[in-house]
Amino acid sequence: MADEPFTVTIEAGFGEDGVWVIEARIEWRDGLPSEGSDLIGHGRVALLAAIAREGTRGRSLGATRVRVHMSGHQAEAVSIGEPEPGDAG
Repeated sequence: MADEPFTVTIEAGFGEDGVWVIEARIEWRDGLPSEGSDLIGHGRVALLAAIAREGTRGRSLGATRVRVHMSGHQAEAVSIGEPEPGDAG
């Protein structure tokens, strides 16, 4: 809908290393809302729901590991699955 306060976009596919890579973005129509606002909460829920759908799609295609990159909401990248040798954690 054109009057939505945010837009969530997702691109996903297998990387060269066989990991399912999800690029998730949220764009705010009027700029990033203040931390703690209901709007930013709704946007983050929509972003996480889209990531979950793509994770399920990746699993259906045989993915056993996923790497998620998120932008537009003040968070860092998250990897889910078995850690790679040399990864901190």
